[in-house]
Amino acid sequence: MEILAETALRVTVLALGVAAVLRVLRLRSPRLLHTAWTAVVVTMLLMPAILMWGPRLEVPVLSGDASSILVALADAGAPAAPHALRAGAAAATARTGGPSIWMAVAGTVYATGVAVLLLRLVLGLRRARDIRRGAVPARGRLTHAACVAPITVGIISPTVIVPADWASWEAAELSAVFAHEDEHVRRRDPLVAAIALLNRAIFWFHPLAWWLPRTISRLSEQACDAAVIARGYDRDVYVSCLLRFARRVADADGRMAPLSSAMPGAGLAERLGMLTHPQGVQPSGARLAGAVVACAALLVVCAAATPTARSMQGVGPPTANQAGWTVHTSDHFEIVHDGLAADRVADAERQAEAAYETLSAALKYVTPGRVTLVLVSRDRDLEANVLRTRDLPSSGGAARRRVLMSLESLDRPGGLIVHELTHQFAFEIVPGTSRVAPVLIEGLAEHERGRWPPQDLRRTREGAAAGAIPAVARLGPADRHWAHAVFDFVAVEHGAEGIRRLLSALRAHDTLDQAVPTAFGVSLDQFDQDFRDFVAAKFIQP
Repeated sequence: MEILAETALRVTVLALGVAAVLRVLRLRSPRLLHTAWTAVVVTMLLMPAILMWGPRLEVPVLSGDASSILVALADAGAPAAPHALRAGAAAATARTGGPSIWMAVAGTVYATGVAVLLLRLVLGLRRARDIRRGAVPARGRLTHAACVAPITVGIISPTVIVPADWASWEAAELSAVFAHEDEHVRRRDPLVAAIALLNRAIFWFHPLAWWLPRTISRLSEQACDAAVIARGYDRDVYVSCLLRFARRVADADGRMAPLSSAMPGAGLAERLGMLTHPQGVQPSGARLAGAVVACAALLVVCAAATPTARSMQGVGPPTANQAGWTVHTSDHFEIVHDGLAADRVADAERQAEAAYETLSAALKYVTPGRVTLVLVSRDRDLEANVLRTRDLPSSGGAARRRVLMSLESLDRPGGLIVHELTHQFAFEIVPGTSRVAPVLIEGLAEHERGRWPPQDLRRTREGAAAGAIPAVARLGPADRHWAHAVFDFVAVEHGAEGIRRLLSALRAHDTLDQAVPTAFGVSLDQFDQDFRDFVAAKFIQP
């Protein structure tokens, strides 16, 4: 659902950008408009795959970590724990069970809509196939009794089918009709229409997905009309022909063959207006080239760009006069604090560096830049400083590697700094998983921390005792404890190398359903069974 939502947002921006380009450059050719909106449909269909497996292009456009939120890490009955800045709200959702119900409801509603519209599409394809198979050859053309106007059907091999009385038409009309329908065949308009309807079925919740099929159908008819007139056919005869077939379709109660391109098709009034008042000269090559470059740039930005905070490269460390922050750098950290005592900062540095070395050795990874660690004195100061740190100056630490912690939290046992650093490492090692399956990163962070929070341990034991152990590929936002158990299982079975192998596979596949077979050479079903045996042995108390 997160991928679908992100796709909807990105494609909305793409569609608005394409519309603006077409308007600014005054491109009105139906053929060009049809090509542009067909490209939007194809991009919309491919966008989920692009987001999951395509390259990412970080664009420094934000003044701070605008996507960050405050996340509380509190164990049941434990003292107030520190907070960290997270990229996205999904990590916070993973800590509560409430939203999972709404996610299940939303998933059910979405799947129902997809199923209904896919069924309609399949039935339409079947009906079009039946018409094609039932057509009868007559004097070199295919005819069908159900056709009241010429149509073009067929996804793979489009074919023109005409009414049974076609031989009685006047020669001028007959020639124009076949020129129009042959243009549909050449352009493969039925295939484009089917793709647009498939896109509508998948993104039925988005108004754009409903607008695109209608617009593409209308533009395909206008493009064929323009091609017919460009070939020298009489405009008045052609308009008369369109009106005659429109009346025949109206007399037949508007029934048309599904998934077909018909001569009196969509937008007849507008088509007649364009035929009566031609658009004039074709756009220049420079305007066309500008449109192609602009639309290609829009496509790249909307498909691959990920907004990040603007880098402060070249800016010296901030002083006390710059938002009151002081910066201290170590081997792997840029420690930013609000005038804390030097000995406390030094102690925090030792803890952070020790945690970094432990995690780096376990994961065999070194972050490409320093991690920004923002220190405040007390837990109660955390929330008050979130907005203040959003535009925090930096001498090089990327905003997405920024952790906000209190000295109080560092004084407590439990290794919370390891948990927080695991998130920062995961952003670099498995960025896709961090985005689409944050619950796995929560489980990894708890595993690396080496400590089971009492509430998570209780929920795991209760679920194991009840036999309610979920499949690893279906872990939801509320299943942090099960994700923790998964990484514990991998460590027991395969050691630290197994964790690294799984992360390497997740870097390529994002989710466990494909990563597990890649990492361990076993089927997902076998992995699930072994995991259930592990949970039963470890968490079910005798």
